[in-house]
Amino acid sequence: MTGVFNDSYAAAYDTVYAEKDYAAECEAMGKLIAKFGRGEIRKLLDLGCGTGKHAVIFARSGFDVTGVDRSEPMVARARERARQQKLEANPGFQCGDIRNFSAEQPFDAALMNFNVIGYLSSNDDVLNAFGSARRNLRRDGLLIADFWYGPAVVADPPGENTREFESEDVRLVRSSSGRHLPDSQCCEMSIKVTRLKGDRVIDEAVETHRVRYFFPLELELMLRISGFRLTALTGFPDIDAPASARKWAAAMVATAV
Repeated sequence: MTGVFNDSYAAAYDTVYAEKDYAAECEAMGKLIAKFGRGEIRKLLDLGCGTGKHAVIFARSGFDVTGVDRSEPMVARARERARQQKLEANPGFQCGDIRNFSAEQPFDAALMNFNVIGYLSSNDDVLNAFGSARRNLRRDGLLIADFWYGPAVVADPPGENTREFESEDVRLVRSSSGRHLPDSQCCEMSIKVTRLKGDRVIDEAVETHRVRYFFPLELELMLRISGFRLTALTGFPDIDAPASARKWAAAMVATAV
């Protein structure tokens, strides 16, 4: 089975990323909101929300969150996660394309968590997503995203990795291999998730992800074209550190003008 975030892959997604520190990432995003936000920041737009883990954490912290993702299996799991949390104000989730999403009321901040912008491999896709975010934000609203920092990817290209996870009586094996495509400014990541019960293979999901990395000057230009001012570039989730050629993960903060 192949595709991007298909149903089998979505089903294994939360187990595969169970060790990911969503709370630390939300804390880092929250600090960026507090540092660079103007006025009250209450309404958050989570673009590319996946299975809703970031959105639920923000909702638990008192934000009014709307999540958008084009994968119906991911959105279904996000809704179920929110229902199980029984929050006073559950986040809402919609299936949609972040390149042309339109809400009825403006938001105070838009977030692109977990390298969402990396899946916007063409310039048109990036500009459409940034433009959509701008249309859904109030003036002085924030756009915050973590991404792969170009200087770091070029300095240390991707390789191969295999990890195993236990989920009840099922064992999951996630293997990945990366191919650096510098002329396209991206990495082609092949990911296979195999579910086994004992030595028997239950099913396999194969995903090929073409993920883009970004450089500071192109981000500044794309954001300016889209109606933003690039306000900050930091490490991630350690936002007190600068973006560095020694680490792939970085974050950007842009202000709607």
